[in-house]
Amino acid sequence: MPNQDKIIEQATEIGQQYFIDQYNTEVEFTDHKFMPKDLSHNVSLSGHVQDDKETEISILIDYDTFEVQTAIVPKELLKQKKN
Repeated sequence: MPNQDKIIEQATEIGQQYFIDQYNTEVEFTDHKFMPKDLSHNVSLSGHVQDDKETEISILIDYDTFEVQTAIVPKELLKQKKN
């Protein structure tokens, strides 16, 4: 696997931009987890909405392509999703 710190740094930037683009919301990632390589090439980032530690979010990003696979957001953020 390439440099994990670089992957986390790039995935964090992409994840933060995703939440801005999709939900008009700034987030802060506080934890990461690499999925087992034999299952997927994804890194999971979890954290919360900036200035609201109670509103937890997470996102799954493919670290080969840096495409967002899925995002887990609370209902109040889903209402803000841009089409």
